[in-house]
Amino acid sequence: MAGKRTSASAMKITISGRQLDLDERLRTRIGHRIESAIGRYFDAAIEAHVVISREGHEYRTDCSVHVGTGIAAQSHATGAAPRASFDVAAERLEKQLRRSKRKLRDQQHGR
Repeated sequence: MAGKRTSASAMKITISGRQLDLDERLRTRIGHRIESAIGRYFDAAIEAHVVISREGHEYRTDCSVHVGTGIAAQSHATGAAPRASFDVAAERLEKQLRRSKRKLRDQQHGR
């Protein structure tokens, strides 16, 4: 299990694999993708967790992000490869973050 704390946002990203070893290249890719997804919609996040597990012949990715008070997003996906399942889960996570940001913006502008 690897924990990584970025200096700019002080966000803790935990990336782990169940029943498989994740190489450093995939861990780096996951960390960058999570940071960019959050950075696109929010200034900073508190923590993020990504777990990739093997289920039979498929891989399952579970992502969760805690952005701030009352703002959290979760996603999961399955795929034939760890990278493929993460990519789908990351897209779903980005969609949830985008919707959360839109709701906050609409509430602030009284829509």
